[in-house]
This record gives sequence, structure tokens and C-alpha cells, in this order.
Amino acid sequence: MLKKFLLTCISFFSSIIFISAQDWKTYPYHPIGSSIHFPTDEGRHPTEPTEWWYTNAQVKGNITGNKYSIMLAYFYYPTFLIDGFRVFNIANETLNQFYTQTLYCNYSNLANDHLHIKAQPVGSIEEEWITVLDSSGKLEPFEYYIFAVSHFGEIKARINAVKRPLIMGGNDFVYQGTSGYSNYYSQTMLNLTGTLTLNGITESITGTAWVDHQYGKMKSVIDEKYEWFSIQLSNGMDLNIWTIFYGQNQLPNTSNYKICGIHISELKDTTISNFNLTRLKYSFMPNSAFCYSQQWHFVWEGIDLIITTNQNNCEVLSPVRFYEGSTTIQGRVDGVPVTGIGFAELLHPYENPKIKFIKTTGNRISNDSIKIVWELLNPDEGRPIFYDLEFSNDNEITFIPIVQRLTNTSFDWDSTGSEAGSSSLLRVTGYSIDGTLRGNDIITIGTEKNETVIQPDFYLMQNYPNPFNYTTFIKFNLPQASKVNLSIYNSLGELIIVIADGEYEVGVYERVFNASELASGIYVYVLKAAKLVLRQKMVLMK
Repeated sequence: MLKKFLLTCISFFSSIIFISAQDWKTYPYHPIGSSIHFPTDEGRHPTEPTEWWYTNAQVKGNITGNKYSIMLAYFYYPTFLIDGFRVFNIANETLNQFYTQTLYCNYSNLANDHLHIKAQPVGSIEEEWITVLDSSGKLEPFEYYIFAVSHFGEIKARINAVKRPLIMGGNDFVYQGTSGYSNYYSQTMLNLTGTLTLNGITESITGTAWVDHQYGKMKSVIDEKYEWFSIQLSNGMDLNIWTIFYGQNQLPNTSNYKICGIHISELKDTTISNFNLTRLKYSFMPNSAFCYSQQWHFVWEGIDLIITTNQNNCEVLSPVRFYEGSTTIQGRVDGVPVTGIGFAELLHPYENPKIKFIKTTGNRISNDSIKIVWELLNPDEGRPIFYDLEFSNDNEITFIPIVQRLTNTSFDWDSTGSEAGSSSLLRVTGYSIDGTLRGNDIITIGTEKNETVIQPDFYLMQNYPNPFNYTTFIKFNLPQASKVNLSIYNSLGELIIVIADGEYEVGVYERVFNASELASGIYVYVLKAAKLVLRQKMVLMK
């Protein structure tokens, strides 16, 4: 009798737990503590200026056995005569092939009360992303059908959520960047079945998808470049990670710029910003124009993960250049090994380090010690730089190492190996953690007993970022005190603004140029100093 009673209790409480875990799989559904109501908030929000619906998937072809990754996104971002645009990517990861298409589009249907998108890309046929209806015409909760087509192929698929939505920020509202905000949820695991056509071959596919939906003021997120990751782990945990860059490639350690939503279990989510994300590898795209990070180390409390992209050629060129590709995850959670899959969306490119020796005079510390100082002209907190110092007494035929893997930009050199009264060539080389990004500067130094002189030139650096939207930074160096004029001109040679004018001492200077009142186009900035005239071009894109 007691055994029967206990079994009845266990069955009863198990039913309660199951119901609690599954209470989301119905419409309407309102996550506690949030302002989101499903299915209404899956639709268009007319009061918000920007909105997008995004899905990615990793699937396998049931005929070829090929592994594919897919990304499809519809943006409501109205401009003249156009409602927005659509991005559609397919990567054949088995053959290392990547196909992408971005088209402007208008929407014949953007429902306000549920997810129902009918998109008409320019020059193509109508596409759709809709909530599935049951036999009685009612919405099937969290089940969707997508159809998209491009010049390289098409997808027809049904995706079905098996987890409740991950509500970012806990209450679905997050601040992003300087002035952006977003209502935001993710659907972190969806079963996908359907057909994929690529280069004329059609086959059935099965796999796992992810859905993001954001609406709000997100233009600043476009201006302030970011790296975003979706992660689905083998232990059932899911992560949505953002790191947003500010100003001159800074990564502020605040919740506006570091955001991570974590689906810990069916009954527990959290959003944190005190995580660490270290870049481990970088790769230039096939055309060598842009370089993106390709491997990261994520750490938060007991979560320790290595995120690695599966291909290094997944670059989208329009409406802006960015990387969008699948990832593989390995690591540990509370000491237990885990694996996983994910996606990375990378809008922040990385440059080779630009290094310049700084003029120093009378910096002999002792008879055989010289203080060497240089500057990194394009610092980037996502790309820490290590430095090697070398010297040559035979006009660059050979270089002798002085010190390696410095992290500071100065070094006290014991110059015993250089003959007194002679000159040496000194080279500093800066490089990223994996050596992909590199730059150097070479300079002649005298090694007389009483003085060492390092003489850099006048220089006017390329502005950063470039192209830019509204704000950019311009840096110049003066090896001698000079009267300086730094002015901006349009493509017709008309003066726009003077941003520096007057007497300047020796040193490196940086000025900010705000182009918020100007039209997109090519502009020229001109530095006049010490009878020299230096020019650089920059591109304003709004």
C-alpha cells in the first residue's frame, strides 16, 4: 500500500515538473518577468524603427552526406521605395564552398499578431517565413515553414522548437552600444527537416536550427562593430554572446557592450556581462581585404569553451562586409567535457599592427643601455600585440634578436653588441597571438656614448575606422615643433572644416572628425606642417 502511494506521488510530481517544463509549447505564451507575448511579439512592431528575423542551421544532406550550414535573415529597415533587405547564405562545409546573396526587398505581408513574412526580393520570386497552421487553421505553437530562393539554390524547410525561448536580459530588453536598445529573444534549439537545392542538386536535409528576433533602435550596433555567437552545447545549455566595439577599437567592460544570455536548463536562464572572451586566431578572407577572428576562448564561472569557425571564406559583401559562418565548440562545464555547434556573425575586422618608433633624444641610461620607445598607431583591444626587438649592424642582411614577445611598447636595451660611434638598424615587429597579423618599423640609431637619437618622419595615418559612419579618428606625428593645419575637403576640393590649426610641439596627435551633417562620399584630409603637405582619402558611408 505504501509502495503504491509513493509511486502515485512520484507520478504526480513528475507530471507537475513535465507540465512546468512544457507550459511554453502553447499559444498564447507569456514568459514570466518579460514583456513578450507569443505569438503576437513574433510579428512586426510598427512603433520600432528597425526589426529583423534571423535563423541559422547546421544540417546534413541525406543523399550526398554533405554537411551544410545555412543562414537566412529578413530585415525591416525602410529606405527610399524599399522596405528592407534579405540575406541568404549556404555553405557546403564538406567541399569548403560558400554562396551568399543579399537583395533589397519589399514585404507584401508582415503580420503584427504572429510570425508571417511574405517577402518580395528585387529581381526574384516571393519568399516566406510563416507559422505553420494545423488542420483546423490554428497556429501550431513555435513551428514554422521557410522558403527562400537564390541564383545558387533554395531551401524549403520546417523548423520546430523543442525548447522554450531564451529571453535576453531576463526581461527581453537590452541596451546595446552607445545608444542602441533592443527587445530580444532567441529560440535556441529547433529541429529542421526539409529539402535543399544547391547548384542544381536537390536532397532532403535534417539538422538543428536557431532563431533570433530583435526589434528596437539598433543603428548604433551597426555603427559600433560587433562579434556575435550562438552556441548549442551537448549538455543542453545554450549561449547567446555579444561583444560590441566602441570608438577606437575599445571593448568596454559594461553590460551595454558585453552581453551573454545563457539557457542553463529548462527552468533556468541568466544574462551576464562579466565573462571573458579572448581571441586566439585570425584569418584573412580569400580576397585578403578583410581579416576576422576565427577562434575564441570563452570563460565564465564553470563554463570554459573554445569556439572555432568551420570555414574561413564565409564573408558577406552587402549591405556591409561581415563574416557569417558556422562554428564548432569544445570545452568543459563544471569540469565535464562538452561539445557543441554554433554560428558566428563578425562585423569587426582586424588590421595588421601599424608601429612607429617615437623620437627620443638624450635617452642614454648608462654607457651601454638605451631606452627604446615605440607606439602602436592602431590599437585594438580585440587584437593584443606582442613585440620582438632586433638590431642589425650589416644594413639589414642579418638581424640579431634583442628580446621577444614583449607586451609593453618600450624596452631598456643593453647595447653592448653595438660598436661605440657606429650606427645600428633597430627593428620592432608586432604580431597577433597567432602571428597572422604583423607589422614593423625600422630605424637607424646612433650608439655614441652620450646620446641616442631615434628620428621618425612626419606622418599622417589612415583614419580609423574607414569607411566610417559619422565619427572617425585621424592621427598624425610631428618629429619637430611646427605650425599645423589639418583640414577636411570634399571630392570637389571644397573646404569642409578645419580640425587642427596652430603651433604644435613634438609628438603624436589624434583628432576626431564628426561627419553627422555630411552626405556619404569620398573626403580628403590634408595635413600641412613644416613646408610639407600630406593627404589621405576617407569614405563616409551612412
